[in-house]
Amino acid sequence: MFELQVLIREKGVIGDKMTARLPTKNNTKLNLIALCLLLPLVGVPVFTEKLSADDDLKNQCKSTLEKARLWVRATDAKAPEDERVKVNKAVGAANKACTAAFKALPNDGNSLLNGAYAYFASGRKEEGVALIQKAAELGFPPAMVMVAKYMGRGEYLEKDAEGAWMLLIRTLKTDHAAAKIKAALEFLPGGVGPENPKRTKKVLQGLIDEGNSAAMIAYAMKVLNLQKAEIGSDSSKQGISLLERAALEKNDSQAAIYLSLLFNQGNVVRRDEGKAIEFAQLAIDAGVTRAYGTMGQIFQNQSDMKSAVKWFQKGAEKGDGFSQGMLGFMYSGGFGVGQDLEKAVHWWTKARWNGDRLAASYLQVHREKKAAEKAWEEEQNNQLKKNKGS
Repeated sequence: MFELQVLIREKGVIGDKMTARLPTKNNTKLNLIALCLLLPLVGVPVFTEKLSADDDLKNQCKSTLEKARLWVRATDAKAPEDERVKVNKAVGAANKACTAAFKALPNDGNSLLNGAYAYFASGRKEEGVALIQKAAELGFPPAMVMVAKYMGRGEYLEKDAEGAWMLLIRTLKTDHAAAKIKAALEFLPGGVGPENPKRTKKVLQGLIDEGNSAAMIAYAMKVLNLQKAEIGSDSSKQGISLLERAALEKNDSQAAIYLSLLFNQGNVVRRDEGKAIEFAQLAIDAGVTRAYGTMGQIFQNQSDMKSAVKWFQKGAEKGDGFSQGMLGFMYSGGFGVGQDLEKAVHWWTKARWNGDRLAASYLQVHREKKAAEKAWEEEQNNQLKKNKGS
């Protein structure tokens, strides 16, 4: 006989230990029946509480870090003091949450990387690099690629081309598809690996054959350099074909947005407004809020400003920073909507806190303009007082 100790969880409260005795000799069928009868009573295994606590730590780190990085991205030295204070508090919260996560999970690569990103946001670069190195030493592929880049460029770490190459090769031997893609791209001109485009193509093609849509996008955008391809060229045809395969067969929303932008611009492939709308709608249907802004750009490019405003408004209301910034721009100039500077500032402010740098720059220009107007008014009032006194 052996004892199986479990914890009963009911309404979120852990109950007392219960001991169940199961037969262990010569009766496998009875063992299975007893276990099946026990499972409904057991509910969640004892280790679930630990997993739940770990997940809470990781989720808290992730959410605070995302906010901090968005806010930092749209903040520069010209930002008002109150905004910088607000951003610093967000960065501090991310540091606290992510430090708690990687200390509780010292062997979890993602927690270590997020801790590094939080440190970077607060200027603690050396401590951040140390966490990335630790994750790489644990064999976490994304960290291995990052360390390889640092070593290959002599950035943060001592330059070591051979060490960088070895880390990239190690990464290519793992099953981590996203890291393998990044490692493979480092063998293209300008990467830290020994220049070997054939290796890049081989790795990406292998992933493409497995149906990996991220590899399709990487091959199109990086190997074929699609953004600089000429209309009708082999690179253009092959690149568009790969993106369409990713978007239509693999439901990859990033590929759909790329295609929408490319068909809207008409620089790489002949402009096709119908296809631009089709692929933007595909991304919208997949729940990508950024795609509302993409749809707005299509109609803006057609000089249909009212329709553009409609789509920017939809994206803005769903919290998309780009759409919010563009809606503010439309209000500021009265494009497709009545000019309203107050509403422009309202949407620019929302966009700024959603990481939109352009909106932040619009706000800065607005502040400088208001300050200049105030200074001019004060100067005029002072001049009037002087004239009255004389």
